[in-house]
Amino acid sequence: MVQPGMSCELDSKFLSLTIFSMSETREQTLQQLEEEFFFFLWKFKERTSQLLKGYGLKPDQMLLLEMIARGIAHPKNISDAMQWDPPLLSHYLAKLESKGLIKRSLDQKDRRRTNVTITDEGLELLDKARNTWHEYTKIILNTLSPDELSQMLNILRRILDTEAQFVEANDLYTAGTRR
Repeated sequence: MVQPGMSCELDSKFLSLTIFSMSETREQTLQQLEEEFFFFLWKFKERTSQLLKGYGLKPDQMLLLEMIARGIAHPKNISDAMQWDPPLLSHYLAKLESKGLIKRSLDQKDRRRTNVTITDEGLELLDKARNTWHEYTKIILNTLSPDELSQMLNILRRILDTEAQFVEANDLYTAGTRR
């Protein structure tokens, strides 16, 4: 027969055992996620590079074209959004300009500033690259249910928000670690 004191002792041992195994499981899961996430990022970047290669674009260039197409017209704003140093952005803009995909011009309101606009050729290429990207991601994401897609979107947003807060709190982009 179980006595009242003995029951509490068994419960507390079970509870501590359960807490220990949950934290161990959490640590193991975090380690697995860390490894899988790194591999996922690398693989996705490689696949994206392969998809865009046929258009003569790199993933960074497509994102840059996308930002310009959406109206982010000043290099300072683009540099801040991409978290790139101005010389790196200038290099990318020069490449896109030499391909006829963007055009740089003086800002009519403030002649000290430059505006960047996407050309018709740039829009056409971006549209083709977008369609290829959408087809690829649709194939990948169609394996998930609507609930899983919603959960994934919420999780990705939380991760991105946390990452942005971490970067800001640790001043990573002004500490010489900028791209």
